[in-house]
Amino acid sequence: MSSTPEEIASIWRERMQRGYLKLAVLFILTKGPLHGYEMMKRINEWTLGMITPTAGGLYPTLKGLESEGLIRGEWIPEERKKVYHITEKGREVFRKAVERHFKLASSIRRWFFKELADLKLVEEMDMPSVMEPAVKVLLLNENASKEERIEALEKLRERFKNLALFINKITEQINLRIEELRST
Repeated sequence: MSSTPEEIASIWRERMQRGYLKLAVLFILTKGPLHGYEMMKRINEWTLGMITPTAGGLYPTLKGLESEGLIRGEWIPEERKKVYHITEKGREVFRKAVERHFKLASSIRRWFFKELADLKLVEEMDMPSVMEPAVKVLLLNENASKEERIEALEKLRERFKNLALFINKITEQINLRIEELRST
């Protein structure tokens, strides 16, 4: 029996969420060891509610990450909790996954805006990469100094200002295209 497009898209979304949950777990553990419940709360906070892990989703993910050697669980008998730590291998996988994510996002962004330009909805341009440089300092460089972190945030603020200008320019082009279509 053939799946509907909605079913297929739902399956893909689930798989992507599992991948992002793994990435979120590794990120949260770069900040220090945590037990599962605290991890669920922190992931929800750090992702602004975009990823809201449940025990049924988190614990199998933790087991998988542990079996791959990316994290290590340690039972604390007096607290009856298992606390997880990221391993060096886990840190390296996190760095590589984030770098690859940004390469993929950049490629998709270029493709998307090229398609819009081909449709004459916008003129050919490349949307600036807003977060990548800041993320590399703030997430991937654990040894970044306070000054480096401040500089990264200042650059991020400037990039968001430029992004707002870019979005205004695209909006103007779309408005012009709408008017062209109406007048034909």
